[in-house]
Amino acid sequence: MFLQIRSQHYVTRSVKVSSYYFIYLRLLLKRDLPACILRVLLCFYTNNFVRVSRCGLFSEYFLATNGVKQGGVLSPVLFCVYIDDLLVRERRLSNANIGCFIGSNYACALAYADDLVLLAPTASALRKMLAICDVYAAEYSMCFNAQKSKCLVILSNA
Repeated sequence: MFLQIRSQHYVTRSVKVSSYYFIYLRLLLKRDLPACILRVLLCFYTNNFVRVSRCGLFSEYFLATNGVKQGGVLSPVLFCVYIDDLLVRERRLSNANIGCFIGSNYACALAYADDLVLLAPTASALRKMLAICDVYAAEYSMCFNAQKSKCLVILSNA
């Protein structure tokens, strides 16, 4: 098996990989993972046929072209690698200096698996953080689900 870049897509044994996987492989390459690990992950996530089960009924198999495997052991880690540039490496959110202090510790976002919590001191700060996330999502071919999003306001007693 080999990897080579052809017009922004990785090609492996004549299987065209979506731009999502191209972005993801580029992020993994930044971390200097051995080629054999990259090949295993690529094989694990391409040619991935899945089906949906509901109330004991099953759909036909179809090709899953993006995302991590639901309930997969590696899924939380792989998703964190995908959003690492937003949170840590490029420090997009933390460099905006619009997070909150918890005691003496600065925090602007908390993440686990596919959940992301933005911590903002004001509504305008939250809007700025959402704009940063929106730009990041466009660059990295992802979308945040507004329907599953919630906002919690905590007021001080003073």
